[in-house]
Amino acid sequence: MLKFILIHFALFIFTQITVGQEVISHKSLGNSIILHSEILQSDREIQLYLPDNYEASSNKYPVLYVLDGQRYFLNGITFQQNLTWQEITPEFIIVGIITDSQTRRTLFYDDSSLFIKFLETELIPKIHKDYRTLNQRIFFGWEMGAGLGVEILAEKPSLFTGFLLASPTHISSDRLEKLKIRLNTKSKKNQSIYASLGKVELWALQSMYELDSLFLQNKTEYISWKFSLLENENHYSTPLFTINEGLKSFFSDFGPLRFFSLNEFKDFGGLSALKKHYAKRGEKYQIDNEIHDDTKHYLFLQSVKENDFELFQELIKEFDGKTFIANYYNQAHWFTRFSTFYLSNESYTDAIEILELGLSKFPQASIIHNEMGNYFKTKGQVKEAKEWYNKAIRIAEMNHEKELFDYKINLDSLR
Repeated sequence: MLKFILIHFALFIFTQITVGQEVISHKSLGNSIILHSEILQSDREIQLYLPDNYEASSNKYPVLYVLDGQRYFLNGITFQQNLTWQEITPEFIIVGIITDSQTRRTLFYDDSSLFIKFLETELIPKIHKDYRTLNQRIFFGWEMGAGLGVEILAEKPSLFTGFLLASPTHISSDRLEKLKIRLNTKSKKNQSIYASLGKVELWALQSMYELDSLFLQNKTEYISWKFSLLENENHYSTPLFTINEGLKSFFSDFGPLRFFSLNEFKDFGGLSALKKHYAKRGEKYQIDNEIHDDTKHYLFLQSVKENDFELFQELIKEFDGKTFIANYYNQAHWFTRFSTFYLSNESYTDAIEILELGLSKFPQASIIHNEMGNYFKTKGQVKEAKEWYNKAIRIAEMNHEKELFDYKINLDSLR
């Protein structure tokens, strides 16, 4: 929490000192640039945050455009860092558009066509020209800014592939009608829209229900619409919830897949579908198209849990499983778990090979020495089993391990 507060305080100070200056750089906090707009006949302050790995790579990145950057640019950075650390989203560029409280009321509604034109012909082309961007642009707006997002979705849907709308207001009948016409065209453009509203925001409930009904009545496989009516949020807290949940929704195909049953994996399409998913993911985000290591781990684990030795063997072959096990797992018990699985399926050569891999990585792990004893006991080699059980006992005594009693029972079982 302290780190979170310090980051926000530093970013707040940073945004205050950039006003009126053409470009100010800071490696960890980004840039603030001044962009002169012929359309708006004014200078616009634009905040810019580049991913940590931007300079060291040649990758292209999605872009999050944050209206009211003076309030929410910092939240974009915080959630980007948190979600990328968890591998829920890829890294992405963040563009904050600062708008003062007076002009925003005009630009986001009465003169919204001018502001949209500014985005379309000046700001977005400049970001695309000056930085390495993918054709994945996400719009975030709060209150009137979210209402503007509805208009953009209706009139200029190609501008953004994702919309994060917090506490939308000014969803006029004209905007709804234009959106209805657009939805009836059955466009095949993939878009993700996430909207939220606090239950206490009674003034906006009716228009949000109308907006929700439009999407529900015009469902299409190409448009993902999610609306959350929030019990414990209000007009000023919905932006935090919306940015976090909206980004997770937009990038729902990015994180490593996990299947909680083998039936779920088979229904998904098995290995062939899994390869296609990661190939598509790699192409979309311009990253490695290899199946994620976490996905491999969960599949191995689920195969063991459900005792599907045939699939387990198939996965071992497909993923170069023994090399994967040697490199991925950093706790000794995983080696004993897989060895036990091999042993229970009478695959003795594989069982001892896994244990030897574990010993090379954890030479002082009593649990692996004990499992070696179990292996030789199963093979009927009592002398060797005693030696390994005794080794496990010595290590456990030296380290005061609670498993010591179990190891002694295993040794006694040989007498």
